Amino acid sequence: MEKDLDFATLAIAHRVLSREQLEEAERTINKEAEAGRPKRPVEDVLLESGVLKSEQVWAVYKAKDRLIRDARSRGQRIGGYEIMGKLGEGGLGVVYKARQLSMGRIVALKVLHERWVTDDEFRKRFLVEARLVGRLSHPNLIQVIDVGRYKSTLYFSMEFVDGEPVDATLDRDGRMDLQATVAIAIQVASALEYLHQRRIVHRDVKPGNIMVTKGGIAKLGDFGFVKSSLESVLSTEGEVLGTPDYISPEAARGEKNLDFRSDLYSLGTTLYHMLAGNPPFGGSVSDVMDQHIKSEPKPITSMVKDLPPKMVEVVERLMRKKPGERYQNFSELLNDLDEVRRAAKAPAPSTGAPSASVAGMARSERPAPAADYQLQKTVQNLKIGLGVMGAALAGAIAAVIYLLTRGGGGA
Repeated sequence: MEKDLDFATLAIAHRVLSREQLEEAERTINKEAEAGRPKRPVEDVLLESGVLKSEQVWAVYKAKDRLIRDARSRGQRIGGYEIMGKLGEGGLGVVYKARQLSMGRIVALKVLHERWVTDDEFRKRFLVEARLVGRLSHPNLIQVIDVGRYKSTLYFSMEFVDGEPVDATLDRDGRMDLQATVAIAIQVASALEYLHQRRIVHRDVKPGNIMVTKGGIAKLGDFGFVKSSLESVLSTEGEVLGTPDYISPEAARGEKNLDFRSDLYSLGTTLYHMLAGNPPFGGSVSDVMDQHIKSEPKPITSMVKDLPPKMVEVVERLMRKKPGERYQNFSELLNDLDEVRRAAKAPAPSTGAPSASVAGMARSERPAPAADYQLQKTVQNLKIGLGVMGAALAGAIAAVIYLLTRGGGGA
């Protein structure tokens, strides 16, 4: 009954089966065995009794297959990396948790899908992603460490983010509160501003591509569909790149000359999902893309009653159909988000480092230029100096008062 127990253990772990339901199914199997009938798999009994549906059984089978594949891949080596397990899979490749043997550190290793290895276009896109991201350095972007080729395999390694993607949080909790959403929005907008300054359009901003560390720092990653104006040969007129649930109208139409405002629309749909608990549009892929082009989403205020008007304004402006009606610069967007943050009385963001969390989400602000940083340090030192002088002056005054009072008492 080892196979059955394996299935039952996974079903209980995935919360589709209770221990009481399993015990009832096992009693049925034992009674059938005593009556001389062959023992049936426990999932057959659970299906027959209506405890589980066929899609639930199939989901458990898939989970089991994943565990088996992970176990087989564990210990394998690709270049100078030892595979520890699978983290996820996207359109271009598989991401593994791996150990970089030369440095002894844990990384995320992205490996191009085997079916694309012989495809020139996809191989070029993979290399563009690696080269592009490797040149970037921002506290709210996942940092690329190394790019390489091993036999017929192409890969690149990235920093391992100890946390979870926003979509996993949404799957578990339904939606996020205002303070957590604004904290993430500020950080992602800061990362997008950094990309815009380097003439890069991400093209796939969505909850699944935003990782949040245990310290609360949001990091934008997965540049599988990234487009740089310097290397635009891979994106042709009529080619649609991006995730349908969060795609901008102009990207859905397959337009070529996208700019940062396309990413802003995707950020808006992402914030909509985070606050409302579901994306703005539903249906088939073609239906969703058509709605992004032509339809207005259900007002977010009809699903979230207590949203501040300013936050509603931010989301609606980000999601305007025409790029010219969205934010035209990041400063205005970040100022509006900071206004929402202050109205919600949330702690001020820190500069790319963990801070006191609100609903488990700390903040990260745009990196200050060196001159600004030096000015901040000067002001801080001045405050400290004035504080010390003030304390000394207060002490001197207290001493004089004490002496005068004592002198008056003795007269």
